[in-house]
Order: sequence, then C-alpha cells, then structure tokens
Amino acid sequence: MKKYVLLCGLMCVASTANAGEWIYDVSGVANGLYGYSDYAKRYKAQHKHHHTPISGEIYTYAGYRFENGTEFKIGLDGQAADGKEVEDYNHGTWGENLYATIVSDYGEFNVGQVYNAAYQLAVGAPSVGYFRVNNSPITDFVANPNWQRRHHKIASYRTLNSTYLNTDADALKASYITPQWHGVKAAFSYTPDSYSEAGLINRKSRYDNRSSYAGGVYYNGVFEWFEMESSLGYAYNRKNNQEASAGLSLYRKGWTLGGSYRQSWTTGTDYALNERTNDEQPFFYDGYREGRAFNIGVSYEIGPFKTGVSYFGAYAKKTDNKDKIFSWANRFAFNKYVAIYLTGAYAEYKGTTDGEDGNKGYAAVAGLELSF
Repeated sequence: MKKYVLLCGLMCVASTANAGEWIYDVSGVANGLYGYSDYAKRYKAQHKHHHTPISGEIYTYAGYRFENGTEFKIGLDGQAADGKEVEDYNHGTWGENLYATIVSDYGEFNVGQVYNAAYQLAVGAPSVGYFRVNNSPITDFVANPNWQRRHHKIASYRTLNSTYLNTDADALKASYITPQWHGVKAAFSYTPDSYSEAGLINRKSRYDNRSSYAGGVYYNGVFEWFEMESSLGYAYNRKNNQEASAGLSLYRKGWTLGGSYRQSWTTGTDYALNERTNDEQPFFYDGYREGRAFNIGVSYEIGPFKTGVSYFGAYAKKTDNKDKIFSWANRFAFNKYVAIYLTGAYAEYKGTTDGEDGNKGYAAVAGLELSF
C-alpha cells in the first residue's frame, strides 16, 4: 500500500509545479490460442494434447506534461491468463505493475515494478508478436520440467529462461536511462529486494530479500546498407550470482537478423548452490545460477504479414539440465485491432537432477489477437 500512496503523492506535487497539460492513455491486447501438443511418453497421462489458453494485458498511464516538454507519468499495467492445461512459471496467471516515470532532456527516471535497466535496453533474436523467443510461451504447450511450478508450492528454474537479465524480474526498483547521444545510451537500476513472482529467485531460498544492481549500454546506428542495434548488460545479485549479456540485431528492407547471449556465475561469497533449507525446496533447485543461454533468429515483415524462425538454448553448468526450443511463428494483421497467428515448434528439455527424464515434443498453435 505504501508504494501506491508514494506514487500518487509524487503525481500531485508534480501537477502544481509548472503550467502544462494533463496526459493519459489506455491500451491493451488479448490473445486466444488453440494448440495441439505431442509429449514424451511419460507425460501423456499427465497432460492433454489439446490446449486453449487465453491471456490479456492492459496498459494505462496518466500524467502531466510541462511547458518545457518534461513529462511525469504514473503507469498501471495488468496481466491475466486462464485455461492453461500446462502451468509453467513464465508470469503466473495474473499480475500487476505500478510505476512512475519522469522523462526530460536529462534522461528518463522510473521507480516501481519494472524490469531492470539492462533488460530494458537489451536486443536479441526477433519475436513475432505473442511468440517471444525469450521466456517462450511454447512451454504452455510442451511442458518444460525445468521451468515449472511444482505441486502449487515450489517455483523452480533449473535453467535460464531468457538471454536478457531478468533474475530480479519486475520487483520494485529505481532506474535511470540517459539521453541518447550519437546512438548510445546507458542505464542503471537498483533493486532493494530482488524477490519477485516473475523472477528466477525462489521464495523458499535463503537468499531472498537481497539487493540487486544492474547496468546496460545500448547502441543504434544507421549505415548505408543496414540498421544495427546492439546491447551489453551486467547485473550483480547480492549473495546470489553475477550475470552478463550481449545482443546484436541487424535490419535491412524488412529482414531482421538477431541474437543474444547470457552468462551467469557465482563466487565464493555467494550462498551454497544445493543446500536445502526446508522440505519444499527441491534438490539443487538453483543450479541455474551458473549457466548460459543464447538465442538466434531471423524474421521478415512485409505489410501486414510477419514471419520468423528462431532457436533458444539454455544450459546449466553444474547439472545436465538443457533446453532447446525451435519455433516458426507467423502473424497476419487485418488492421490495428485484429491479427491471427499460426506457429509450429519443437522443444526438447533434459530434466532435473532428481531423476526426472525431461520432456520433448511438437506443438502446432493457431490464435487470435485483439488490440485496442
């Protein structure tokens, strides 16, 4: 409750500081999907082949624009999902993000439930609308035992789920992004408590409620034959691990080729990897802390149609856990309000160190997207 009162108070102060105008916006997107999945034999009795998940997101903000162009905004976003036959640990079934943003000639400052600075500036393999390459929704159709919530209690990541630095996820934090200068901008974030439902830190871990720091650099350049984006990121998660990432994307005449890489590691001052603090914590559940992930993909967009192929891989250093996801996603927009999807994917997951065999299979997914 305190964070809501603080943000509202800041907005009231800002509105009396200078002449200007009020600004606001509301937008959203909803997706309804149907997919057929083929599982490894050991999963056939646990999961259905047919899945019909639905999800929706809404984005709102209200604020004030001063005469000098400076903007102060408070944003509130919401997410909801239902009908998942396979419950993975992407973002849960609902969530909300509250944050305040100041945009001026001196850069952008935000405080609230946002992703860290390195994540905000990151680039990598192109996504096709709903079908992201990182934190892939394909796991809703071909279950990944390395990313699942277990028995409605244990949230377990055995491998990295993204090449972007998202260990602290959307936990409450403060971030600053510099103005862009010759195509370059930098950013820094501080997270006082890195535990978040959408992050990689387990509620049952002995290192929850620990601070996290992240920084990133972004570059955009337009050359004679192509446009380039690139990024570098670093995060220090206190008593947990350190991480670094790099990404590159090239664009020319509707074609985009991109990829990114992430490495995580621990030092002697971090907590032990596999010490169990209670019965609900699985053995070696935080093995992801020393691992790597990478993605690569290419997409083509012409008018209302976009298609793309991508590969995501993740490997845990001190275990045999591995994830491999291939996908081919297509999106056709009838107008700015309605679009359809058709996607095929193959996923192969090597399971956890406690004896599970992992999973693999194909998925074919069709869907409808409504935007406003």
